[in-house]
Amino acid sequence: MSTTAPAWVAPTARAVPWQPLAGVAVCLLGVVVLAAVRGRWPVGVLDVAAAGTAAAVVAGLRDPAANLLSAMPTSAARRQARRLMLLVPAGLGLWLAYLAAANLVSRGVGWPLGPAVALVATGCAVAAWTPERFAVEAGVAAPLGWMALARAWSGLHDSVTPVLTAYQSHPWVVTAVASAALLMGRSR
Repeated sequence: MSTTAPAWVAPTARAVPWQPLAGVAVCLLGVVVLAAVRGRWPVGVLDVAAAGTAAAVVAGLRDPAANLLSAMPTSAARRQARRLMLLVPAGLGLWLAYLAAANLVSRGVGWPLGPAVALVATGCAVAAWTPERFAVEAGVAAPLGWMALARAWSGLHDSVTPVLTAYQSHPWVVTAVASAALLMGRSR
């Protein structure tokens, strides 16, 4: 049994812009350190951290060599799928490490994996359906905007609140819908 990675892994890993995910990791580490010093976890930042992590994963979809590689036999959709195969586990690993640290500081935090997954899937789906010239920007804005709207609108209008908080209250439904939208997304 061979343990070597497929030929596309190394060049794709080198081409992925990891800086957004690294920047979010530094911010999350700062929250962990502050929470440890204070002795309690700031639960109000969980959805902000989830949206930031999701946005960082989507930001890694930027492919500056897309025009150059368009003449190659590997399609843009396949290159994007390969990027996601590297970015999603890295983003979820970061999120799980953040939650593990949170649970060490405060037992009441729990393991809210669903909202982060729902926001990543939503950002990727938005990026897939948005015109190419600003697809990544729209995909990055989607989880951040959704979280901000949910926070700003909460309690103001009861008929809209369930939709705006769906990524928290029904994350697996949101993930399924966003994943279906991503799979049906435009082929580029």
